[in-house]
Amino acid sequence: MIGAAAVLIGLVFVGLELRQNTEAIQASSLQNQTDASTEFLLLIASDHELSRIWLEASSNPDGLNEIDRVRFFLISRARWLRMQNAYLQWRRGTLNDEDWTLYNRLICTSGTGGAMRFATNWNDHNTALAASFVEFVENCWADPLQQPQ
Repeated sequence: MIGAAAVLIGLVFVGLELRQNTEAIQASSLQNQTDASTEFLLLIASDHELSRIWLEASSNPDGLNEIDRVRFFLISRARWLRMQNAYLQWRRGTLNDEDWTLYNRLICTSGTGGAMRFATNWNDHNTALAASFVEFVENCWADPLQQPQ
């Protein structure tokens, strides 16, 4: 009986440790996502040229000159890689559902007339992203009922 009780107590302890570890991993993942988002936004906000390109691309992406198109491509690629990372972290369980909802909303509205319409250059990026993420994005944009509220 004593041995069985010790095993049971040990299993409860391991279960608690696993739960705490999962929470710590999720917190770390969220912090990393937040840091990446902040760094991305500060980069654009602190650089006059990138801010100008961002603004011009949101209203008239075809009006960008060749160098600005390249810079916008790179800004967009960084954004899509960050969104993909959030998606993959969520699928792996290291980003919880509540935190994922924010990214989900941003991704889904970016192709449907949100503040920045990244669907305009989606085809420049989708071949360099994970197939499951590409499918998620395209399904989200194709089915307005699937989009988060």
